[in-house]
Amino acid sequence: MRLLMRYVDVQEGIASVVLDTTVIVKSLLKPAKHLPRNIHDRELSTHKKCRAIMRLLKKKRHFVYFPRAGLVEVATVLRRNSLSRDTVNNILDTIEKTFIIVSEDLIFNKAVEIALLEAPSGFDTYFIALALKVKALLLTDDEPMAIHARNLNVKTILVRATSEEEILKELNGNNKP
Repeated sequence: MRLLMRYVDVQEGIASVVLDTTVIVKSLLKPAKHLPRNIHDRELSTHKKCRAIMRLLKKKRHFVYFPRAGLVEVATVLRRNSLSRDTVNNILDTIEKTFIIVSEDLIFNKAVEIALLEAPSGFDTYFIALALKVKALLLTDDEPMAIHARNLNVKTILVRATSEEEILKELNGNNKP
């Protein structure tokens, strides 16, 4: 718990972000070409926004948090999309080296509380709990997750519904109230 609290204590002046699996995966994978044109176009736009988010987070100083359970979700989605085991392991290694990985033990009670209040999917509870715990912006392209998070007063960006300019402005700290 001390490691997590250290990051929470020093975050003043530095943006904190929780990335949902959808942002990571959609930054890596282009949408399938067999999708209906309107969905393909939306997903291609989302892919480009997710790539821009990842580029900015690499350049700018942000605390980027990711629940450990999310690693399982990333691995599953990438393998289902036919990426090799070695490639997926390399991506997981990069995530672990790049982001602040938070153990389920540190957010479990908050995740259960969220499950009882909102009943989102099991994985989603960990992302929402983490965003609440570290008072971070939640970036997702999962609309039900965004709805549940907003119901709990988590500042949330639904990537597909937000322009790239608005997202980058928020991440650059130019959206002060």
